[in-house]
Order: sequence, then C-alpha cells, then structure tokens
Amino acid sequence: MKKRNVAGQFAAGPRGWLYFDANSIGAMPKIAPRRMAKLLAEWQALRRRGWSESDWLDAPRRLGDKLAPVIGAKKGSVIVGDSTSVNLHKALAMAAGLRRGRRVIVSEAGTFPTDLYVAQQVARRYRCRLVLVKDPSELDAAIDRRTAVVYLSHTDYRTGHRHDLRAVTRRAHARGALTVWDLSHSAGAVATDLASGDADFAVGCGYKYLCGGPGAPGYLYVAPRLQARVEPAFQGWFGHAEPMAFEPRFRAARGIQRHAVGTPAVAGNVLFEAALDVFTRVNPAELFRKHAALSQLLISLVPEELILASPSDPHRRGGFVAFRHRQAEALVEELQARRVVASVRKPNIVRFGLSPLYHRETDVRELARRLHAMLD
Repeated sequence: MKKRNVAGQFAAGPRGWLYFDANSIGAMPKIAPRRMAKLLAEWQALRRRGWSESDWLDAPRRLGDKLAPVIGAKKGSVIVGDSTSVNLHKALAMAAGLRRGRRVIVSEAGTFPTDLYVAQQVARRYRCRLVLVKDPSELDAAIDRRTAVVYLSHTDYRTGHRHDLRAVTRRAHARGALTVWDLSHSAGAVATDLASGDADFAVGCGYKYLCGGPGAPGYLYVAPRLQARVEPAFQGWFGHAEPMAFEPRFRAARGIQRHAVGTPAVAGNVLFEAALDVFTRVNPAELFRKHAALSQLLISLVPEELILASPSDPHRRGGFVAFRHRQAEALVEELQARRVVASVRKPNIVRFGLSPLYHRETDVRELARRLHAMLD
C-alpha cells in the first residue's frame, strides 16, 4: 500500500508541546472546521428542512460502516450514537435477555467504574449475580454453565493490559455464555477483530484514538448472526421500521438500525465523520503495526526509574503504555511544566497514549529526551 502522510491530515497543537494523554479527545482533523462550517450553513439555510434535505439522519449507519473496518467488524454491524455507557447498558441488557435461564454476569473488579455501575444495574434488573474477578488469570475459572454474559474492557484503563478477545470469547461460547466488550482504550490504536474473533456485542467511545473530538458519540456493535434475534434494549422512533409513519406501536427496523433510539447528535456526528474519513484512507493493519513499533520504542528509551506496568508483548497492550513511578502524580505535573501532556492513575501509574494516526518516531524520541532531562 502506498504510504500516506496521515499525520498531515491533523492540525498541529501549540508549538513545542507533546501530547501523549491517554484521556485525550484526539487531535483535530484539518477538515473538521470546514465540515462544521458546512453544517452551520445548512442550519442557517435549511432549518427544519435539514432533516429531509441533508444527510443528517443517515449518519448513524453511515458512520458505523466507516468505523467497522477499524474495529474489525462487518458492514451493517455497527451503529454510531449515544454514549459508551448507554450503549453498554443496551449490550448487557440484550445479552442477558438472550440468556435468561442463567444468573451470572462475569466482569473484572478493576474495570472502569462507570461500566461497573451499568453492570450492577443490569444485574439487578435481570436478577443476576455480578461476579468480579481481581486478576485476568481468574477469568477462566469464573466462567461456567451459570454464566449469562462475560463483560470486559478490551484494554484495562490503568495498566493497558489487552485481553485476547478471540480466546476469551471462545471460552465463553464453549460454556454457553455471550460476550460484551468495551473497546474505548483500543479502537483506532490496536486490532480488536470483532468479526474474526466471533464477539457478540461491543461498545466504545468516539474520541481517544478515533479522534472524534469533544462530544463525539459512542457506538454499538451487534454480531450479524444475532441481529434478527435481539430486541432493542431501548425502543425509540429512529429504531422503528418506519420512523415517519408515527405509528403508536413499535415495530423494530431490520438489522443494526433497530438499536438507534433518539434524534442523532448532528454536530458530534459531523466531527466524528471528519476523523473516520481519515481512517478510510489508510490500512488499519498498517496503523496497528506502527502503534506496536512506537510503543516498543518508547519502552526501550524511557529512564530506568519508570517501571513498565503494561505487558511487554505489544499484542497484549492497548492504546497506551503504562509505567509505575513512586511519585507518579508529581512526575506528570512536572512533565506538564516541560510541555508534555501525559496522564496519571493513582496511586503510581503514569500513562502515555500513542496514536498511530499522528504520533511519529521523532515525537517519541523527544518525549524520552525530556523525561531523561527531567529525572537526571
């Protein structure tokens, strides 16, 4: 594949600054201001007619089809809209509904707190017991014939540990359970392989490595083999077979569209699509190889005071690399003073997020140089 200057598709930040924040909303695509200006012109000229004369209503499925290759999904299996938490509620509720005879949802004690809140509510609603393992090594023993759903963050938000989606899904299916994955710290940086890994449901955010910007919508993946079997967790008019028929009774649309709910967030979709259009110009596999190379380079260059907390194998790491340092919070504050943006997870984790879209080898080397200068 011909090399493309993907980094050149993004607006540069303030001169001299290095952005490696694992919480990042992502760099802004250069085309985003023009796309937003077009939307504002349509709003001014069309007003209400924009819903019928523009492409606003088509965006959730259109963006889903553009996102699908990035997360290893098939066309027609992803819909964009709502937040990650709302989509996780949908996915867990649908999965639990398909396994009503089972009474256990398995997850991790250290998963992102808002995801746990959602899992707790779904477990109560379906009268399930939520089993939380403390370590990935305990996962296999926790999945048994009572398990309805295995829910996991594909990448741990503290250490960057990445689960083997294919292997975990295979174990869950062998015991009759379904899987739900949160791809927020993976999508756009590393391979997720939803279709080839036989995943059942997945969710994620549109920012971080997908560069959807502030207010970016989330997304929902439903395996094609399940789409005719699952009823929507939330019934809304844009999931209706004929939304503009205004029928008093709900009739679900076919395929992934049935999981749309309310009016699309048009402005957020416009910004997200500007980023997804950059992804359509590159081969995701090449991006993922670049990410692995950048993360390995960073690990090889950081000072010895930083102890690797992420797996050493790049195939077991997500979008960021985590290190332990006894004064992690102070270190990140000092980096900020040296024009480096990183992130911290208490008590002692420093995280450096790496985007293969716009980070370069020279950026990683400069980060290492500033780290050495600071700690020396």
